[in-house]
Amino acid sequence: MNKRKNKDKNKNTNEDKRMKQGKKNNQDRKMIYTIAAIFIMLFALLIGYMVYFTIFKQKQMAVHPQNTRLNSLESEVIRGNIYDTTTKELLATTTEDGERYYPYKSLYAHPIGYAQSGKTGVEALANQQLLYPSYDIISLFKAAFMNKKFEGRDVVLTLDHRYQEAVARGMEGKRGGVVVMEATTGKIRAMYSTPHFDPNKIVENWSKLNTDTEDTPLVNRATKGLYPPGSIFKIVTTLAYMQTHPGETLDFTHDCTGSISGTDYTIKCYNQAVHGKLGLTEAFAKSCNTYFIALAESLPAGALKAAAESVGYNGPLNFDMDYSMSRFSLNEKGSTLATSQDKAGATNTSDVISSDFEKAATAIGQGKTLTSPLHMAILASAIINDGVSMKPYLIEYSMTKTGTIKLNNRPKQTGALMTEEQAKMLQELMENVVDHGTAVSLPEKGLIVGGKTGTAQNETEDDHSWFMGYAKDPNGNKAPIAFAVVVEGGGKGAQALKVCDQILQAYRNSEE
Repeated sequence: MNKRKNKDKNKNTNEDKRMKQGKKNNQDRKMIYTIAAIFIMLFALLIGYMVYFTIFKQKQMAVHPQNTRLNSLESEVIRGNIYDTTTKELLATTTEDGERYYPYKSLYAHPIGYAQSGKTGVEALANQQLLYPSYDIISLFKAAFMNKKFEGRDVVLTLDHRYQEAVARGMEGKRGGVVVMEATTGKIRAMYSTPHFDPNKIVENWSKLNTDTEDTPLVNRATKGLYPPGSIFKIVTTLAYMQTHPGETLDFTHDCTGSISGTDYTIKCYNQAVHGKLGLTEAFAKSCNTYFIALAESLPAGALKAAAESVGYNGPLNFDMDYSMSRFSLNEKGSTLATSQDKAGATNTSDVISSDFEKAATAIGQGKTLTSPLHMAILASAIINDGVSMKPYLIEYSMTKTGTIKLNNRPKQTGALMTEEQAKMLQELMENVVDHGTAVSLPEKGLIVGGKTGTAQNETEDDHSWFMGYAKDPNGNKAPIAFAVVVEGGGKGAQALKVCDQILQAYRNSEE
């Protein structure tokens, strides 16, 4: 009996041991699986990280100044030349030591940039192509037996020398930025910023240029300059009205007495004009401040912000060169407040409701709203392109010294900024501005021209002058162009219109 009890006891003990061992084995397996899962996740993250940089960040890595592979190529490869869209030479390497010669000096200083003291503009954007060696038989022979360097690819830009010269004539003696682009393709035909610099003397003048905080000649105002938009923003206010009244007759009227007042403000129309009773068409043509403030007050909370962000404010512009994102900051009671940091990187006090004055000022392009000529040219382009926005680009193609085309960029749609119906309505309003509104002094001479003038108050005593718009050949023999011009301190005398006159002359004289 005792033997059987002992046997049963031993059996139970063995089963307990097996159960404990089984539990331990299960725990060990779970631990192994957990560690394996962690390693698999880390490996997947590493692969994803590599794929991200290889595919999505390839272009940025290729032109990054710390890319040692490209830096080493500088001593082995002669950088390629740069041409405008008609293959007019804009830049050439003159010696095997890599000395760059810019024949037009400051004319292309900002879009082309420089390749010494760092790299900017196309010199940075096309760095990989300009240093891409051609390993053909002739090049290999010269390198092996004649101690000659390899030659990089040449780059042909979308820039058109005729437009660039025209813009420079219009901007002579002025400060500001200009962008001209082909509306249906996104090809940038002119990009100009002043004050500028001579890239041939970038090294010897570097210290002065880099410390000049008054003129900031190294800043490309066309892409990185942020300005209050003034009355050109009334396009966005109008779009907000359209978006909140889809399919309805836009019949908002207002009796302009020359000024409009709120709890903490009184805002007047430009030159204290009294416009009387107005509908949208006449108010847009005459750029009546009181009308658009009253219009904005009639909109639902958050409608103006939604319209601004639908056309690119507080977000990326899908452009490959450095640029500043446009900023819109208006928190209305009853709307979704901004986060602590918006998409443009600007910090907001998200819990502060904007004052009545800020709301009124924002409706007419003042307040805290800021934008660039690049962004406004993109918006004008979308309007004449029936709402569709095209990706703006500067590099048309690259080619070897023997003329073989390599990189070849094509027009790309980036999406619709508005409906076709809304674009058509804005076209009509903008063409009225030129026909009998604030831009009536702009000569059309057989073209279909639409636009919006703007006079923007800023931190200086002198208002900025804006004009954004488009031009279209009525016979359809050439692609329409869109443009945006800002002249710092040029508000009096509408200096931006004089620059646009030069752009229109170049468009009339251009060939398809």
